[in-house]
Amino acid sequence: MAASTGGEPVAQYSRLHDYRMEHIMQGGSVKQGKGALATGLPRWRQQVQYAVGHTLNDFYSLQPEVRRETPVQFLLERRWPPKGEAFPSLLHYWDIKTTIADELMRIVSVNHLQEIPVMLYEQWFVPVPELEVDLSMIFQLAWNSGTPGRSLSIQKFMVNGNEDVITGFLHMSNVFCNQAYGQPPETVEIYSLLDGRKHSFDGGAVSYAESLDYVRLLSVFLDQAELADRVVCSSNRRSDKNEDVCGRYGLM
Repeated sequence: MAASTGGEPVAQYSRLHDYRMEHIMQGGSVKQGKGALATGLPRWRQQVQYAVGHTLNDFYSLQPEVRRETPVQFLLERRWPPKGEAFPSLLHYWDIKTTIADELMRIVSVNHLQEIPVMLYEQWFVPVPELEVDLSMIFQLAWNSGTPGRSLSIQKFMVNGNEDVITGFLHMSNVFCNQAYGQPPETVEIYSLLDGRKHSFDGGAVSYAESLDYVRLLSVFLDQAELADRVVCSSNRRSDKNEDVCGRYGLM
């Protein structure tokens, strides 16, 4: 069974973090001489992703009856980055803000209205003996499945979709759920907010063997991921409900 990093034992294997893999898939590298992180992404997108993560965490921390009376755009306003050099123009700033706010309002108005998430921006890990790695996943939103033989309904929110990240997250989620619960996820849903797209996968339609092979390929990048992580996260803090931008709120 998966164990929360809040009280984690000593890891038996090297740990494969999903956010490190996403960083590499986005073309992440370390700029020589400056020690600065190069994600291959504009800084405004990182700031917007961080604001989206905080907003969704704030919103879904509320009880369902309170969520119904709380405009998500109000919570977004508190988290939105200031106008600054990260955005190429003032017009771009307002265009992105309006698009993100509209899309979040549309999603939360129909998303699990009466339910409380079982995972909310939390990091969990599970050993994968076949690969000799611990697979660490950050679940932005996960809900109990009502379908027999399935474990979780998992949701991920990205400012912009990236096909490599989407595929990787799907396979990592499948491996995680099979190892942690002995069952595949019910669904894996990935929202791409700026283009209004929703990528929805039936967890039972993806074979465990296929996902295991995919994660095996990702594990080749462990050394590179650990280098990137030392740059992104300069301290050896535990990953828990206080996970910062380099973890649970993401770089997308």
